[in-house]
Order: sequence, then structure tokens, then C-alpha cells
Amino acid sequence: MRLVLVAVLFATSAALAQTPSTEFPDGASVLAPERLQESIAGKVFSVKPASGPDWRWQFKPDGYFFINVGTFADSGKWSVKESALCTEGSRIKFSCNEVRLVGAELHLKRDSGEIVRLQAK
Repeated sequence: MRLVLVAVLFATSAALAQTPSTEFPDGASVLAPERLQESIAGKVFSVKPASGPDWRWQFKPDGYFFINVGTFADSGKWSVKESALCTEGSRIKFSCNEVRLVGAELHLKRDSGEIVRLQAK
């Protein structure tokens, strides 16, 4: 019985550890559109979602982006609307995702609701 209880607790804690966050971290602040634009333009980010392959996401200053996720790749236009990063690729539909600043790190709320960190490369 004790072994079964330990196995159940282990499985539950492992599942909870992999549950993606749907709330921005404490202390997250909204960026003004100009500040968000400056924080994104000309940068390359790495994103580690709760499941699936890591992303490499590049934002050119001219308003174009490139994304690689495993064997998937796309490119298109990006822009900022209020405190959201908007993208539309040739394969990815138009989407605007809220972005918040936590310390010096950007966090983005995906269409799925998962909050991911944009790790500058």
C-alpha cells in the first residue's frame, strides 16, 4: 500500500510540474507599445513551452519575423498593438498575444493560455 501511495504522489507531482502556467508571474508589468517594440525589434528569442520542441523566434527591425519549431518553420509580419505582440505568417494565422515584463524578462501569453518566457539569445 505504501508503495502505491508513493507512486501516486510521484505521478501527481510530476504532472503538476509539467502543467503550464496560465497566469503571468507576480510583479509582471505592462509595457508601453514603444517599449515593447524596442524590446522585440532586432532580437532573437528562445522559447521553451511546457510540451513540444523549443522555438527560435527572430524579429527583424523591418517588421518581419522568422520562427523555427522543431522541423516547422514560418515567416511573416509582426507588429505591436498596445501591450500585445501580433504576428501573421504564411502558415501561422494572425494572432495578438499579451506580453508582460518580469524583471528584465519578457513573458508572452500563447493562444493556448500558456505563459512562456522569451529568452533573449
